[in-house]
Amino acid sequence: MLPATWLPDLTTAPLAYSGLQLDLLFYLLSTLKEGPASRPVELWLGGFSAAAGKKHNYSYVAAAAAALVAQPLTIRGKQEQYRPLRLFDRVRSVPGQGLLQIKLARAGLPYLLELRDLIPATSLRAFLQLSSKHAKRIYALCCRYKAKGRTPTFTVADFKQMLGLVDEQGHEKQQGFTSLRKHVLEAAVQQINATTDLRIACQLEKHGRAVFYLAFTVKCQALPVLLPAAGLDAEPATG
Repeated sequence: MLPATWLPDLTTAPLAYSGLQLDLLFYLLSTLKEGPASRPVELWLGGFSAAAGKKHNYSYVAAAAAALVAQPLTIRGKQEQYRPLRLFDRVRSVPGQGLLQIKLARAGLPYLLELRDLIPATSLRAFLQLSSKHAKRIYALCCRYKAKGRTPTFTVADFKQMLGLVDEQGHEKQQGFTSLRKHVLEAAVQQINATTDLRIACQLEKHGRAVFYLAFTVKCQALPVLLPAAGLDAEPATG
């Protein structure tokens, strides 16, 4: 296994995961134990719903998990070379029991183990109750750097790619910085500060007249009391 300091940071890897897929990923990580990747990880719908404080529809969860298998990440290795990385090999559904058996990819296991302790169990429910997938990504990033009090500085272009706001053809989902600031940055900061154990702020830096760089300051705060959400999910969470 590679030393953790050699591993690319999965919190900054370009991800096109939905909010539900991010919830699945971090919930799975909270149950992940040291050991070989040959044994499937079991995800029980009841436990996942209890952790999220709301009921989840099994068919949506199973479909979101299956889609993870078909979505390899692109990670940066040594010498700035990019390569695909698979985190999951296959998913087996056992609907009568509300169970998913998820086979982890051997190559992805060290990266998952390195990411596992990023969000402590006491903060997992707060993460799961964030309604925006962008807020989930930013929260995970800020968790990694909370000891330093500040995330690295990103160019706006790199940040958009990290959050999956630019597709493979280079088309942007958030046109213009004003839209990014209102619908992604300000919305995420508000959710994270109101729901989680972190209090963050976004710092912007201009290059000429345009905002070119951004970073987040990070402080710890008392975890708010979270009330369970009632009802059955009609569809996976989106941004």
